[in-house]
Amino acid sequence: MSDASSNPLATGTTGGRVDATVRWTAPDGTRHSGSIPVDEGMKAGSRVTVWTDPRNQLTTAPPSATQAGVDAAFMGAASSFAVVAAAAGGYYGARVVLNRRRRAAWAHEWEDVGSQWGRAAN
Repeated sequence: MSDASSNPLATGTTGGRVDATVRWTAPDGTRHSGSIPVDEGMKAGSRVTVWTDPRNQLTTAPPSATQAGVDAAFMGAASSFAVVAAAAGGYYGARVVLNRRRRAAWAHEWEDVGSQWGRAAN
């Protein structure tokens, strides 16, 4: 790892963290390097934990158990809302279609009855 500079204009520091170049050796023995945010003021040669994907590219750390729980709760609530919204949409859509059919049938009945008004019963 290179020394972590504390110049915010040069490194884009955020919250006491700065970008630094890190190097690591993959399980297959190949050497890699990349840039990750580290604590400000770390010295070259310090050990940091890096997370890599199956292609040995840097990636973000997996979520903590708490964050995973929050994400799961949010997705559960969002999917429940989506199911309720779809059911309500289906209900109101069916209601609109059925009401149109009822009005058309009622109008047809009134036409039939209206055509008989004023006639003498036989």
